[in-house]
Amino acid sequence: MSWDFNTKKAEFTKFPVGVTRIRVLDDSPFMRWTHWIPKFSRSINCPGKGCPICTIRKQQKANKEPYAYAMSRRFTMNIYNLETERVELMEQGIGFFEDLRDLKADAEKDGKSLKDVIIKVRRRGTGKDDTSYRLDIDGDAEEEVEKFQEDLIKLDEFLAPNDPADIQRVVNGEEWNDIFGSKDEAEDEATPTQETVEVQ
Repeated sequence: MSWDFNTKKAEFTKFPVGVTRIRVLDDSPFMRWTHWIPKFSRSINCPGKGCPICTIRKQQKANKEPYAYAMSRRFTMNIYNLETERVELMEQGIGFFEDLRDLKADAEKDGKSLKDVIIKVRRRGTGKDDTSYRLDIDGDAEEEVEKFQEDLIKLDEFLAPNDPADIQRVVNGEEWNDIFGSKDEAEDEATPTQETVEVQ
């Protein structure tokens, strides 16, 4: 918690079928682990040590039982969407970000950073199994990246791990709003293309 009460509303990037042009505004992606809560169709941010869901998953693995909660690795960055003309949070899986890393290497060969170029994202398909993305550099960005600094979301704060006590309340079956209130749930509107990775 901070003394800044003017919390920004985060808009998550939704890539429609076709081409979306974006600019990357962060130096590197923010990575976190999440657990999907089927009852509420929402995810929580895993705190790691002391996480009740991780404990349940370990017990289920030891007993050779199916997992009750999925676990995903999510990657997030602040970007400027040239189509919507706003700063957004882009959240995608590891495959997407590996392609983005390749573009970073291409830009660096030309003496630029990823922030200096416009990226063209072409989406094909709409379903879980037929959606694919192609990323290409689409020229140099005209405006200085500093122009967008005031609109950036502090990802380590906005996507901070949930408290283990709150997660335990979720596991116990308490209602979502009783635990987390009615605060904006924009995080759950992110494109559902995260990589699911089982804990070993």
